[in-house]
Amino acid sequence: MPTTDAIGEQVIEAVVAGPDGANRLFTIIGAANVCIEATRQQRTTETWTFLVGPPLSRLQFHRAIGTASVASQIVSIQTPPREFTVNVHSVEADWDDENQRVKVRVEIGVISNGATIEITQIRYWVAILAQM
Repeated sequence: MPTTDAIGEQVIEAVVAGPDGANRLFTIIGAANVCIEATRQQRTTETWTFLVGPPLSRLQFHRAIGTASVASQIVSIQTPPREFTVNVHSVEADWDDENQRVKVRVEIGVISNGATIEITQIRYWVAILAQM
């Protein structure tokens, strides 16, 4: 599973009255550089991971959710008709005990029918509910 670093991360921290003593909501947005390519009649699916947000202990972390979208792509079409499809299959955000941060996993699929397509960056939004 390829890994990358989050870039341009922006964090908003809000005091909330959440379930089970959770009292903080972190909203994180940013980007992650990736490299996924498909050419000719090719299908490619890759899952990229990266860390986001502040360091949290297991007791501080309650849950996280996230979304992602393709932010940058390069498409080369030599002679029409050519087609391609890009899908964000899944986004998961969960606490990573090794790094003490939230790890985001984004699965992206690319299908090429004669075109050359390269995905170079994704944008993400993650919300983390925590107890501080």
